[in-house]
Amino acid sequence: MFDPPLDLSALPGYLPAPSTRPCRTAFLGRCSTKDHQDPAASIAGQVAEASLLLAPGEQFAAYYWDVESGMLGLDERSQATDADYARLSVPVRRDGGIEQLLRAAERGDIDRVVCERISRAARKMLSNLQVEEHLTTCGVRLDCANEPQGGMTTGRLEVRRMGQVRAEIARAELMEMSMRGQRQHAANGYRHGKPCYGYIAVIDPNAPRPADRFGTVRPKQRLALHPDQRRQATVALGFRLRRDEGLGDTEIGRVLAADLHAHPPGEDMLLWNGRHVRRMLAQPKYTGFQVFGRRSSRADHERVTPISQWVWSRQQAHPAIITVQEWYDTQLVTAQLRDRRRPGWGRVRQAATDHGVTLTQIGQSSTHALWDVGGRRIVLPTGELPAAVADQMITLLEQIAR
Repeated sequence: MFDPPLDLSALPGYLPAPSTRPCRTAFLGRCSTKDHQDPAASIAGQVAEASLLLAPGEQFAAYYWDVESGMLGLDERSQATDADYARLSVPVRRDGGIEQLLRAAERGDIDRVVCERISRAARKMLSNLQVEEHLTTCGVRLDCANEPQGGMTTGRLEVRRMGQVRAEIARAELMEMSMRGQRQHAANGYRHGKPCYGYIAVIDPNAPRPADRFGTVRPKQRLALHPDQRRQATVALGFRLRRDEGLGDTEIGRVLAADLHAHPPGEDMLLWNGRHVRRMLAQPKYTGFQVFGRRSSRADHERVTPISQWVWSRQQAHPAIITVQEWYDTQLVTAQLRDRRRPGWGRVRQAATDHGVTLTQIGQSSTHALWDVGGRRIVLPTGELPAAVADQMITLLEQIAR
């Protein structure tokens, strides 16, 4: 279509020099988890689909695949050991996972990557784009078996981007449904996570079992009092020392550690300390109610959720060690002790109480926090409040109260 006015094929550089090295194509695959999919069938099926893009007589130079959630970030992928994968009996050689694939691309060990569809790389669009960009930067082409081959790049790009959008939407939908199920699970009184000190987990024989559900159903569990009654007495004592005597975390830890026979440590601790006490005294499950959503886990940090967003069971779900009022009063004393360690905040909170103005924290970063002060949004530094800032806040509280 765009031929020159004369034949230039005899000139050096008219055609690139043929490469004597065959193209090294790697397979990229992933299936969700061994509990919900059959990895042996899924990975082998993906290899069969991806093989359609190989040249006649060509074989994959390496096989990179994972059996894990595509919702994980790239830094969380490929964590299982070789022994874990050996137990799955997948009839496909495994040279590593997504992390090993990216390292191989950096070293120049591969020229091309083929997968069944783009969501096999990851379900998160950001992770997908990171994989694609990383491979492109390394000069490695990424092809998907469900995308059109040949023709214009825009057609292939449109299919890939739509596939990434669908994967991202499916990921968000799964997260929404999972969170909805966990909220209802807690609202019905069933336990989440490891039992707190003083309790054990027991199977609820009266829990309904879906009659039309296939596969293995994990039994629902509730909390029950630990058979060692000293643990319940220890919990009650810790709350009483904080609530009635105003002792701090370290002081209460010393009291409990002084008599380990009467106050045995939990399985995950060697000795009582302030951290264990602080975690115990903040636990609302000791009231007999199941509570979910106190903390929101992220890949790189754990965020404390406002109390207003916690999910409480509709009624008491297990034996209580303290009353709800005792837990509430303990939290007030804890807040007062925290204010004492921050003199500026102590003055501000006292002024807010005197003037009848509500202070509500609605957001926080590593350096600042967003507060609702009587209907006004105020940004304040975290940690100790400087005296000058405390003075300004007290003046503001006086103005709001007028």
